[in-house]
Amino acid sequence: MGERYLRIKSEINKKLLPSTLIIRDDSKAHANHGNVKKNEKETHFYIKIVSAVFKNKTKIERHKLVYEILNNEFSKGLHALELELSDTV
Repeated sequence: MGERYLRIKSEINKKLLPSTLIIRDDSKAHANHGNVKKNEKETHFYIKIVSAVFKNKTKIERHKLVYEILNNEFSKGLHALELELSDTV
């Protein structure tokens, strides 16, 4: 697990108190994409979060919340997230 992975995990755990958190680094599958610099690591992640914080929020509101939490990572090289977000298992 890399540094970005650990920061993402820490921030999500602090702010969303998830009952389920699955994070998978999918960067290797996107290594040759045009906007990814050679040798860049930890650029694409799949994240599944189940959190009571999402209750009564729309899909867009849930996504915005996660993007706000991880905004700093985007300025440091994170390119994309695939999100699966819910308030119940």
